Amino acid sequence: MHNLSLEILNTDIETCIEPFYKKRSSLIKNLIGNKVLDALLYIPTGVVETLEISNLSKDFVDKNIIITVKIEFIEYAFFSKTRPITVTCSVGNARIELLFFNYKPCYLKGTFDVGKTVKIVGKLSVTSSGLYQIINPKKATFKIKSGLSSTYALRTGVTQDFVCSVINNSLTKLCNANIPEWLPQEILDKYGFYSFCGSLIAIHKPQTPDFSLLNNIYRQRLCFDEIFAEQLAIQISKAQQMKRIQITDMQKPSCELVKQLIANLPFKLTGEQLKAYNEIVTDISKTTPMHRLLQGDVGSGKTIVAILAMLRTIEMGYQCAILAPTEILARQHLKSLQKYLDGTGVEISIITANEKGRIRKQILEHVSTGITKILVGTHAIFNDKLVFKNLRLIIVDEQHRFGVGQRLALIDKGNNPHILSMTATPIPRTTIMSMYGDIDTSSITQKPVGRKEIITKAITIDRIATLIDAIRRILDKNQKVYWICPLIEDSEKLDYTCVVERFDYLFEHFGNEVDMLHGKMSVGEKQDVFDKFISGKTHILVSTTVIEVGIDVPDATVIIIENAEKFGLAQLHQLRGRVGRSDLQSYCMLLYDKSCSNIAKQRIRIMTQISDGFTVAEEDLKLRGGGEIYGTKQSGRKQYKTFNITSAMEQELINEYIITANKIAKLVVQNGSVKLYEDCLHIFKPNFRENLKLSF
Repeated sequence: MHNLSLEILNTDIETCIEPFYKKRSSLIKNLIGNKVLDALLYIPTGVVETLEISNLSKDFVDKNIIITVKIEFIEYAFFSKTRPITVTCSVGNARIELLFFNYKPCYLKGTFDVGKTVKIVGKLSVTSSGLYQIINPKKATFKIKSGLSSTYALRTGVTQDFVCSVINNSLTKLCNANIPEWLPQEILDKYGFYSFCGSLIAIHKPQTPDFSLLNNIYRQRLCFDEIFAEQLAIQISKAQQMKRIQITDMQKPSCELVKQLIANLPFKLTGEQLKAYNEIVTDISKTTPMHRLLQGDVGSGKTIVAILAMLRTIEMGYQCAILAPTEILARQHLKSLQKYLDGTGVEISIITANEKGRIRKQILEHVSTGITKILVGTHAIFNDKLVFKNLRLIIVDEQHRFGVGQRLALIDKGNNPHILSMTATPIPRTTIMSMYGDIDTSSITQKPVGRKEIITKAITIDRIATLIDAIRRILDKNQKVYWICPLIEDSEKLDYTCVVERFDYLFEHFGNEVDMLHGKMSVGEKQDVFDKFISGKTHILVSTTVIEVGIDVPDATVIIIENAEKFGLAQLHQLRGRVGRSDLQSYCMLLYDKSCSNIAKQRIRIMTQISDGFTVAEEDLKLRGGGEIYGTKQSGRKQYKTFNITSAMEQELINEYIITANKIAKLVVQNGSVKLYEDCLHIFKPNFRENLKLSF
């Protein structure tokens, strides 16, 4: 650690918890974190003003007040769990009621006794009849004073007093830490920033009631620091990546295979497909490893772009690997490659858990000797016994289905290979990485010629019977239907319709036209079921989300997603992408429980209104948060402590800070002065050094 005094802030938060609250220390840790530093960076949600008054007046209604009252009468609600204890008090000639909900009488004895005079604090209200009230007031101790104070987000068992006590004790430690300034003077002058410690103290001890958004100069300073730490971490990781052994043995490709494939395609590549291919080719022709995301909506033609990139790599003398999340998808990739590369002489192999014995041994041998040019694989590709001769390009399909550590394990199988990730719905983490420029992006937004927009409708689960006639009309057209359920079997805890139950229900209406697919089936059973569906032996497939990604059945035109409220936006969009893969009109029906949460209803509304996957990703970002860039967490709201990345009102200032911080961070890394900024990294990116290797 650059500044040893930061060890004070790295101590256990227990040291800031008063003895009275010790029994609830686990609750505050779950809310705030384990260290003093976590408490200091627990940003308030607002500011409240407390006024000390001597007489009641309607001018103080809806305000926090401190007032001395005399207790006249107490009415206990012994026979009701919902009625409050009512304490009638006087303030001069005026009357006020103190209502205590969920309080036992013993909690009030000694403090709120008839005849006593007590100083209390609480929010003043007034009834329609003009009677003053305070709900659940507290006794005003010497620590409670009039003026401004910060308020914080809470959870069950943690009160404002508890949080404030921990914050105050943490601020005392901050003052003893003696943290030096790290921002250049020109930045402090440009934005009028105060010192880091001074800003941190000011947001917890506000001087003005104006705290909303980023119009508080103290919070702006902390926001800039956090963005700067992020940008510095990005530049450090990029510099380390550039230090890796560069590719020096590249061959100049003939491009004959690429030209041959493009000429033989039964369709014409779109402008955006060609643009994406050229961007990838430019990258793989460089001496430093590529890290690019190819994002395109479902059915936009990402696969053919990836195949062209692999052919280009093979013509340079290297091997390629495709990592798929499921065996069904891996085998579909194999079929696509065999279809497009037939006659080229390129050997393609597949490795999954299903390849065993002599077949597996031969695959391993062909990969290690370089005979196999393209290896398609599931998680079996991570096997230690699998060794490539000269792996140079890795295609990661549906990249959000793999952990960062798994992608790292595959990278280690090659000599600084290029990485091309593909996704149809960028998850929030990917969106943030793209915004920050940590990963190059190629986008395909054009749909192939003739594709129609998928019509998405939402209906409540109690209208499920109305779908039967609609399904019959689809079958009369010799088209196919997916019916997606979230569970396989009945669950006592989760009241979702299961695959088995829905299969039985549909079998009564459609007989052998219906089949069932789920994760508990063996690989062979899954493939048999899917093959029957593709060939037309069955026309309705009741399934779990095992068909979520990559499955391509052109005459499947309807997908019904049951309990749609239980799925995330990205998953809903991926599932919707299983239809609409031809020039036939396709439909997505979302069955939901009308008693579901407001967030779930928002997701369903977004799906019915938005068909573009990129827009869906942005909405997903707003609902779920950004996740971690250098860690492994894919979503969540705890990544940024000082600002809201999804707030349109904050975005302009944040974007300005990102640009400025990026310039400074680049200079810092270029000048080799990173050590001067270790304090900032430690405070805002404490796990950066540990997670740095996961960035590649």
